[in-house]
Amino acid sequence: MSLRINNNVEALNAHRNLVQNDQLLAKSIERLSSGQKINTGADGPASLVISEGLRAQVASLQQATENNESAISTVQTAEGALNEVSRLLVDMRQRTVAAANVGVNDQNMVAASQREIENALSSIDRISQNTQFGGEKLLNGSEEDPTQRNLSFQIGANQGQTASVSLPNIITTELAKGAPNNGGLSSLADVDVTTSEGANAAMSMIDEAISQVTMSRGDLGAFQKNTLESNLTSLRVATENLTAAESNIRDADVAVELAAFTRNQIMTQASTAQLAQANAMPQNVAHLLSSQ
Repeated sequence: MSLRINNNVEALNAHRNLVQNDQLLAKSIERLSSGQKINTGADGPASLVISEGLRAQVASLQQATENNESAISTVQTAEGALNEVSRLLVDMRQRTVAAANVGVNDQNMVAASQREIENALSSIDRISQNTQFGGEKLLNGSEEDPTQRNLSFQIGANQGQTASVSLPNIITTELAKGAPNNGGLSSLADVDVTTSEGANAAMSMIDEAISQVTMSRGDLGAFQKNTLESNLTSLRVATENLTAAESNIRDADVAVELAAFTRNQIMTQASTAQLAQANAMPQNVAHLLSSQ
């Protein structure tokens, strides 16, 4: 081994190794503290690009999942209101049949039945005007089409992945239009059971209204089950799979990183010790000269 004063090559070599080991140790600490093996673009440019793309997809799928859940809540709100309307219509049908029993009824009984029917009609109109979700009224039609309201939901993570459903206008002036044997009545709002003819016509109008509401409830149920809930399951599966893929690319394997950390820590300590010894080597020259 040669002894030099101007250039301590051994110290330079030890210093280079110390810097390298220190950088590797810092990287191990960064990965362990963040839980990710890809923290910057320099850690893996290609992996970072793929990971960011997957992360964007996962975030979009999570929002689409929330959209689906909100859509289901909207449909359930409308269906719950229609369920109450169905109950009111059944009660009206019962009162109408009672009013048609002219052989037994007196004027007071018929008038009482008519008042009950009018109260039910008012309740249906109130449900039509007050049923809403997130400030959006659901069952009172729209300016474009007074007979229904079309709702569109973004149920996917990409453009064009939407689903639409139509909600009926259940206000009594729109229900039962076009009913057969209507006795000249234009809608459910015109029902009057104070006469035998009116009671018979009312039965036809109420039957038509029940049919319309029941069909709407069936359509909403099918839309919720076959479209929204099915799509929600698919979104959750896709989110799980893409999250796993992104994790494989970006997340650190703690066991591997701990092993690397231990190695780099030992190497840093060894490099530090060797640098100290290399820096002490010129002192040997001084001792040699002083012995002359």
